[in-house]
Amino acid sequence: MKRSSRLIVAVFNITLGIHGSMAQKQPVISTSKAAAPSAATSFLGSAKAPVAVLVFSDFESFPCARSASVLARLLAETKDVRLIFKHAPAAVSPNSMLAHEAALAAGDQGKFWEMHDLLFENQTKLTHADLVAYAKQLNLNMTAFQQALDSHTYRPIIESDLAEARALGVTTTPTFFINGRRLIGPQGYASLNAVIESLLAGIPASQRVQQEIVAAGPAQQINLVHAPAKGSATAPTSLVEFSDFECPFCAETAPLIPQLLAAYPTQVRFAFKHYPLPMHKESPLAHEAALAAGEQGKFWEMHDLLFAGQDKLTRDDLIAKAKQLDLDMPRFTKDLDSHRFKPLVDADRQEGNRLGVDGTPFFFINGHAISGGVSLPEFKQLIDAALKEAAPPTAKPGPAR
Repeated sequence: MKRSSRLIVAVFNITLGIHGSMAQKQPVISTSKAAAPSAATSFLGSAKAPVAVLVFSDFESFPCARSASVLARLLAETKDVRLIFKHAPAAVSPNSMLAHEAALAAGDQGKFWEMHDLLFENQTKLTHADLVAYAKQLNLNMTAFQQALDSHTYRPIIESDLAEARALGVTTTPTFFINGRRLIGPQGYASLNAVIESLLAGIPASQRVQQEIVAAGPAQQINLVHAPAKGSATAPTSLVEFSDFECPFCAETAPLIPQLLAAYPTQVRFAFKHYPLPMHKESPLAHEAALAAGEQGKFWEMHDLLFAGQDKLTRDDLIAKAKQLDLDMPRFTKDLDSHRFKPLVDADRQEGNRLGVDGTPFFFINGHAISGGVSLPEFKQLIDAALKEAAPPTAKPGPAR
């Protein structure tokens, strides 16, 4: 990707749409040069760009890497976007913290984005020795780089970004702010582009998302014969989610579904499809456990327990959750250990691949794809549009007699 010019911006403030208890206090996202002399290398794009995309990201996060490739495509296609990178390494990962320090150390030598790309391309190799190797690959001044890395010169910048993230209520990466609008979790090209184009065109984002759906072509046929479902069987609108019980973004989205069904009790039918991601090793068995519980009439109860306890998905944990639900334990254990429901999970994953699912959560509204996170208001706007499209035309009155 050809990079845009790197520019120093004195201060960039974003008016944030904060929900809940944070709505009374609107924090400021700072990109002050004075606070961080080298942080300017974390900018891409013109200071005059009408759309600013700020992302809190983690070099060790797979969803962040996927989002980085989407952002690269967007920046390559338009000069109307400025990207601002904020450092949010996971607290449990010393390698990630050091990788962010390495990016800033490279940035001090004018190669932040080159290091940024190398780190995302090599997420499983972020030890001190690996970082030194990447610096050599970029022909950096190794004495200056190693001194910065070993003395943790740039850690205060990262800690400042983390403090901002906490103040803003950022709990997962990636989290985006696009001209102040918060988007949580990995976003597909269509969803990010829709928001950006809506801002450029001055029209509602939901309308742009709907236009993206229409542009994507005809609705996909999805097999829902074995899919657990909620809502009226005769509902005119179907909402299908491909989900992963070990995915934090899926867990954040899950509470929205009951709210949608409450708002549209006869108009929306929700179906759940199993899409455990390859890097989530405990997830496939968790999906089998949900189906085993469903065989005893408690799929949704197990669904809720799994999302509420994503850090406890071993076989023993699944057995404990089944006991908590008062399931027939010999039957549940037999189904789990024989992998009775593995073919259904595998079939869903294969179908997702055929449909172009490339991450979770991934939704289809009446067969049209919606990738990435969607807020409750956006869901409602999209469902309203789908209902309007599905409604029979209103008969015109005949001539007066």
